[in-house]
Amino acid sequence: MKLLPFLLAAGISALPSLSSASTTTNTTTPPTNLTVALVRTPPANWPTPFWNKNWTSPTTTPSLNATIAKALTLIATASSHGASLVVFPELWFPGYPKGIDAAWLASQHAADYVAQSLAVNSTQWHTLLGAARRHGVYLALAYSERAGDAIYMGQALISPSGAPLIVRRKLRPSGIERSFWSDGDTDGFRVVDTATTSQQQDFGRWGLLECWEHFHPSMTFPQQAQLEDVHVAAFPYMPSANDPRALSWESLEVNSAAARLYAVNSGAVTLFAAVGYSAVYAADGTEVASVEADVDWDEQPLLFASVNASAFRREAYDVDGEQSWGVLKQIEGAWPAGVPKVNGTFVEKKTVSIGELLANIQE
Repeated sequence: MKLLPFLLAAGISALPSLSSASTTTNTTTPPTNLTVALVRTPPANWPTPFWNKNWTSPTTTPSLNATIAKALTLIATASSHGASLVVFPELWFPGYPKGIDAAWLASQHAADYVAQSLAVNSTQWHTLLGAARRHGVYLALAYSERAGDAIYMGQALISPSGAPLIVRRKLRPSGIERSFWSDGDTDGFRVVDTATTSQQQDFGRWGLLECWEHFHPSMTFPQQAQLEDVHVAAFPYMPSANDPRALSWESLEVNSAAARLYAVNSGAVTLFAAVGYSAVYAADGTEVASVEADVDWDEQPLLFASVNASAFRREAYDVDGEQSWGVLKQIEGAWPAGVPKVNGTFVEKKTVSIGELLANIQE
């Protein structure tokens, strides 16, 4: 595979030469650079080309094992090029079901997808943890999680020792996703300090969210209150700008706006990972590295960037910041008098029974 590192500006530097790159440091002091690798190539059996949403071919049946095998190759390649963090797009394991609609949910495609979802603590799960440990890299995983009678839109941050640091579920799947995947919990809004999770690396404070979670203050505010230095923004797939085939919700213009705003509000370097177009946004929201969707993903499966980690804040909170308890209470106090203070049903946790869903498919 041919890999083309990008030269960056605004606090993000060029990659080190491949011959001298390493995945770890030998000191507990903050390293100068954090090299990241964003996966932009699709998982195994994903319909191609980019806009193909037809899952009827036998070659497009999701395969978790084949996707993990592909991931292992990507992780090894990223590590050999000096990356310390490898980021996967939303639901990359076993792949985001492009074109999901009511007909898809009522078809065998849904049953096939459930069967290929990843179980935490399964053999496949530990294979990925072993890859992190073997190559000494952090992994930001994004997967469809099977747990009991439900599936969830999961994310995990894995340490270079293979330890899960964050294991979370998307709080409210977006749109029709909520008819298939179940709701997660607010305890998934966590940020970890890499200085306390590794004896060798201090790369600041990291957190992660998925796709349209970046549009909702109920999800961004508690995350941003914890002062991330690096934020993983996992999106499923992304076209280049001004693509007339893109629906509004899947367009780069709409989704990158949310990611850029997140970077500005959080002050975190934001890693916008998706199949196709991927980018790194600086803490001021400007784009400092990207690769267009039409760039051959076999030729360039990864986007590399080297971040100036010595500039990170490494602070856990700011009581005088925009995302603070005082501001939260101010928002509460500003609630309009004419709007009822009731919970409604929207925030009630929704669980989709996979057994019932599959039974309906079989009828």
